[in-house]
Amino acid sequence: MTETRKTNGSGDGVVRARHAAANPQSKPSSAQSAVRRTVSSQVNAKSASSAARPAAAQARRVSASGTSAPVRSASSAAKRPAASASSSVSSKTRVNPKVASASSARATRAPQKKKSAYTNLPIISRIRELIPKNVNWPLILVIAISVLILIGIITLMSIGISRCAGGCSEGGPSTAQTTVRPQIHLSATDVPSVTDPALVTDPALTNDPAQAASNPVVPSNGLRRATIRTMGDFVVHEEVFLNANRLAKTTGVEYAYNFAPMIDPVWDEIGNADFTVTNVDGCLGGKDAYRYGYSGYPQFNTPPCILYALRDSSVDMLTLANNHMLDGWFDGLMKTIQNVDSVNLKHIGASRTQEERDTPVIYEINGIKVGFMNYTEELNSMDRQASLDKRAMQFAVHATSNSNSLNDAKALREAGADVIVCFMHWGTEYELEPDRDQKNLAAKLVECGVDVIIGGHPHVVQRAEWLSGTNQFGERQETLCLYSLGNFLSFQREQYKDGGIIFDFTIQEQPDGSFKIVNPGYLPTWVWMTGTNKDNYNFQVLNVSEYINNPPANMTSADYQKMIQSYNDSIAAMSKGVGTLLTK
Repeated sequence: MTETRKTNGSGDGVVRARHAAANPQSKPSSAQSAVRRTVSSQVNAKSASSAARPAAAQARRVSASGTSAPVRSASSAAKRPAASASSSVSSKTRVNPKVASASSARATRAPQKKKSAYTNLPIISRIRELIPKNVNWPLILVIAISVLILIGIITLMSIGISRCAGGCSEGGPSTAQTTVRPQIHLSATDVPSVTDPALVTDPALTNDPAQAASNPVVPSNGLRRATIRTMGDFVVHEEVFLNANRLAKTTGVEYAYNFAPMIDPVWDEIGNADFTVTNVDGCLGGKDAYRYGYSGYPQFNTPPCILYALRDSSVDMLTLANNHMLDGWFDGLMKTIQNVDSVNLKHIGASRTQEERDTPVIYEINGIKVGFMNYTEELNSMDRQASLDKRAMQFAVHATSNSNSLNDAKALREAGADVIVCFMHWGTEYELEPDRDQKNLAAKLVECGVDVIIGGHPHVVQRAEWLSGTNQFGERQETLCLYSLGNFLSFQREQYKDGGIIFDFTIQEQPDGSFKIVNPGYLPTWVWMTGTNKDNYNFQVLNVSEYINNPPANMTSADYQKMIQSYNDSIAAMSKGVGTLLTK
């Protein structure tokens, strides 16, 4: 059984540390997962006085204004719809020339106290005969105004309904569906009893292979191509999820932890690909998955609310095979898979049954069938715990110790995979160079026929390079191998550990029908932390290239120096191998 999925969709340099010029512009983050981008608008209405009373002219000016975070870029408009409007409305009194003439004539006559000249007009006299003398004019005026107000309300409601029908609802992913998002399995203290209506199931994330395989995106030359993007580890220390808890209270979301503002500055960069993959170190099984509740180092039990932020930032798939995947034991791993499924995120690296473990995972991206593999080299000795459910190592955990990568790659090829990508959780923590085991495993994966290897776990950036050899099918194999992405979000503040890279590559179809890996590139990121202790720390992930010459207004000189140091460290690591420095 094969699972398929389809989605539609230079030069390195080192920058010397310096501070920006006066009045730098900051790049604010969004306050809510549900409300991504709001509108900055100002409406001024002017009303001119009537020309019939020039001597007593009056004017009223009404203005209303609101401000919010600026719209980041044109590329993010499809994901987070935003609109701006300004209008200026003025009115002039139209004067009937016939009435004006009559008024002029009256001005030359002596004033009369009896009847106005208008009463001598036949039409006016006729109207006066038809109107009863006891009419309640104030009541009629009130009724008329009420009718006009009611018409205005109905008109505004119809406009709002038409906008919602067009998929432009504010505060969540653009979707034509109204199906409420499946709830993550949290304890009563994590999520309110009411269902969050702002976040809905994204139809772009489908479990239906038939739907995923329709309407492939094909370039004008007829040759298919797809870009895959990935980023460093999410290492959610206690300081990080406490910040998320405070953000949930201040941003008004209906769940207990809001991670979206932390990654909002790189929202566009995360989703700037046809398929995006990332890793969260630890268990995502809920508060009850670990006897101490949510926790950071050394046993990570991360609030699964982080899945909302990942999904809404256009992450497509999670790699679950990491050294902390059993921190919630076997039951925690099963709940992790259940929670990932509940928000329509794909996953590899862990299985619920032997049948699921034996099923090749292939997602169709722009018409290209991409097979995925995921293994971890370490399990922090959890696999040797006597109390561990035996099913964990039988099929649940995808580790190098209990997997046959040759057979897995062969099964993917036989199931029709055009390209094979393997995510590895391996290596020695904090080492700037790949160790011997990484190199040996990489050579083994070349033999398997893997086309791309993406590594994580050292928590520092390690180089990318091309490897070559002969694969198990007797073919010449060229493999792109990135040894480590570094950290994407964490509390680690030491040099090399406080940053990482977003890395991408493109799968390009050749005229002969084969596929080639081209255009590897990377984007340095840095975790900016403000505050003095865990009760007020604030974290944000920055695309450093956007702030080299224009740091945020409230960034200190010391933080600016650290950001530039991290940027240069990432470039230095990547300059040892291959990859083009990107800005977006």
